[in-house]
Amino acid sequence: MRTWSLLFTVCVGLGLIGPVAAQQPTAKLADYFPPPESKGGWRTLLPKSGPPDAKQKDEIRTVAGVDYDKLLAAWEHNAAAEGATGLLVIRKGQIVGEWYKDCDKDKTFNIYSSSKAYTSLLYGLILADFGNTLPGGKKLTLDTKVCNADWLPESLPLSDPKKADITVRHLLNMASGIGAEAMPMEAPFETALGKTENSPFAKLKGEPGTVYNYSNAGVAHLVLVFQRAAGMDLFPFLKEKVLVPVGMENITWTPLGGNGKIGPYSQGYSGIMTTPREHARFCYLALHKGTWAGKRLVPEKYYDFAWEGQKIKPDYGAQWWLQPRHKDAPKDLVQTAGARNNHGYVIPSLDLVFVRVGDGNKYPKEFEQELVRKVLAAVVK
Repeated sequence: MRTWSLLFTVCVGLGLIGPVAAQQPTAKLADYFPPPESKGGWRTLLPKSGPPDAKQKDEIRTVAGVDYDKLLAAWEHNAAAEGATGLLVIRKGQIVGEWYKDCDKDKTFNIYSSSKAYTSLLYGLILADFGNTLPGGKKLTLDTKVCNADWLPESLPLSDPKKADITVRHLLNMASGIGAEAMPMEAPFETALGKTENSPFAKLKGEPGTVYNYSNAGVAHLVLVFQRAAGMDLFPFLKEKVLVPVGMENITWTPLGGNGKIGPYSQGYSGIMTTPREHARFCYLALHKGTWAGKRLVPEKYYDFAWEGQKIKPDYGAQWWLQPRHKDAPKDLVQTAGARNNHGYVIPSLDLVFVRVGDGNKYPKEFEQELVRKVLAAVVK
């Protein structure tokens, strides 16, 4: 044992084992997967109506390791903000907290940029890096350059010669050099490609791979490359491969373009309309690194890549945000993040998933960080 401890310490010191891996416990995740909502949905430790009584609170603590009264403080913090909202907390495969203001569990919300994690996952299903194959024997990898006739003919002729070096990896990591300006509703894909008059995306903001820009236009490139690679739009592919297998029924993806312009295709960078319980399934699949009820739906290697920070942006992976966004949280926290605080959180070491949705426009400073702190404070064992 002593020899092993010494070896472990040396490996950490040499960087062979990272500090995060050294600190993180390995959770034994609940061997439970919920049926679709139409067939019963998530199991819950909550009563059918009203708050839990003392006996039910004890059960929540004993079975799921959560202090309900402390968790209620997280909801009260959330409910104080403007707009309709919902908060759902799932620990060890059990709903331990679920609240709604000015809506109910069936109301769908636009989860905005949380949609990006869905686009990212779709690349986990087609890239050769993760063991996937494409129709016709084509091969697409993280390091494939895409602004060319093979993958993105719509980009030609290039509005900036530096675009020839943009890879799939750059686009997923927001490191393509494409700017962060707002996207229009009219001719969105043409604008993203720099093909419309005065497009802010005609010229790159830096060399691909050297700069970080949170770019919806970059994700629009991913939408088009996916169409070329898979031969179909994001949403029907996702529905067949992931949404149906995990029981996601109440979900749509807003299309963009068409009417004589490129498209219509799923928005990619935003536009998923869904409920907290449904987005929690997406997060729960991530919690289990792509397995659902004993079946591998998403390659595990995809999550290893998507949850790795970058030198130029340590708190951002591949369309997922990472723990440095919440400095006091467990090191393995990852999240989807959308406008108006439409977020989904995954913490494997705690066997914890929680989702916050809402349509308010104004939030106090540090609203999200305080919500996360309060949810984590309720975890007692």
